[in-house]
Amino acid sequence: MSKLPAIAATLSSLSPSKVRALIASLSRDQQVALLSDWHQWCLPYQRMPDGDWRRWVLRAGRGTGKTYTGARTTVEVAKDRKLIRTGEIGIVGRTYSEARFVMVEGSSGILEASPPDFRPTWEPGNGILTFPNGVRARVMSADKPESGRGGNYAWIWGDEVCHWPDLEGMWWTVLEPALRIGWARAMLTTTPLPNDSLKKIEGAEGTVVTRAATFDNPYLRKEARESLRVMFEGTRIGRQELYGEILEDVVGALWTHDTIEDSRVNHRPMNLTRVVVAVDPAVTSDPDSDETGIVVAGVGADRHVYVLADRSMKGTPSEWAHAAVAAYHRFSASRIVAEVNNGGDLVEATIRAVDPNVPYRKVHATRGKALRAEPVAALYERGKVHHVRHLEQLETQLCSWTPVGSKKSPDRLDALVWAVTDLVLGEKEAGPLRGYL
Repeated sequence: MSKLPAIAATLSSLSPSKVRALIASLSRDQQVALLSDWHQWCLPYQRMPDGDWRRWVLRAGRGTGKTYTGARTTVEVAKDRKLIRTGEIGIVGRTYSEARFVMVEGSSGILEASPPDFRPTWEPGNGILTFPNGVRARVMSADKPESGRGGNYAWIWGDEVCHWPDLEGMWWTVLEPALRIGWARAMLTTTPLPNDSLKKIEGAEGTVVTRAATFDNPYLRKEARESLRVMFEGTRIGRQELYGEILEDVVGALWTHDTIEDSRVNHRPMNLTRVVVAVDPAVTSDPDSDETGIVVAGVGADRHVYVLADRSMKGTPSEWAHAAVAAYHRFSASRIVAEVNNGGDLVEATIRAVDPNVPYRKVHATRGKALRAEPVAALYERGKVHHVRHLEQLETQLCSWTPVGSKKSPDRLDALVWAVTDLVLGEKEAGPLRGYL
């Protein structure tokens, strides 16, 4: 195995045919060792930073290999008994299911990322990984903070941390204090959201931040790269989803991220008295068309509105009608509400072609978007509208649309406004507020 370092050092300068010939000249054990050498094959942004740090945040766009980087780095750390000593490794996902099926068992997870001679045994019932050298990794859930208490960790890997229900509480109260054995470092991987807790972690002494864009990954399939480019390139949310930027609030927007975050809940109430699916149909269905906004919301016994899901999509009338009807059944809704300014009776006909019995109400926009949106935004400010978990694309549209200057139709916003209006603001689109304000 002694000639491997020299081989690895020259591979990047060789043509593909010479690389194949060189690898073919190695023994089977040497081939496995070389192809398993993460330091040789990883991209620059996937390499663990040098120096003395405590937290490494890899904030990157979609398709950059964040999860695989976290898995491979965790495996490399587990190999080094000098780093781990007597401590454990912590693996933390938003939920236990996500930690298990994405971070451990997924195609980019730890089991797949482990070399054949260092594949851990996995006990899903106990949430324990045991590597061949005896190092143990404990799988935890960010939505159950008690699962992380009592540990002594030498390494923690947290994935998609912006989606954790309480990032600040989970990190600073539960996980950071548990980093106290030996080397004691952590890696946090995420596509960002406007999140003050992430900013606090990134700004803390001892944090190193690495950023990467979707297009920095040459291994991403061409079809996937093109699909993401068409979906997001040139849009504000593309700065977040493709380039890993943290978006700030837009001056003049009716909604702010803080307003939404302050009222967010992790679970829907059991006592919703009525649920609606609101649809803002796109006029056309060609590649350059707007999306069809499809938002599900319900009103509780407390007379607060709970936004349950965003099923907005770009598609043909049949496709969005199927999506709307599926949401109606999935959430046991009372009816579908649809704006018909551009589609007239065809909107109802399209929906009834999917399910002729679905309760349906058509609404007409006779006032401007701002006049319809302002009462709904006011309900948010008064803490009377709650998003159930994160609805990233809807929230980005709410916080980036301004009544003056915005050209692109805010389809998700429109659907949300129709849903809230139907639930609590009266029959007229900007009708009496009935004490809500």
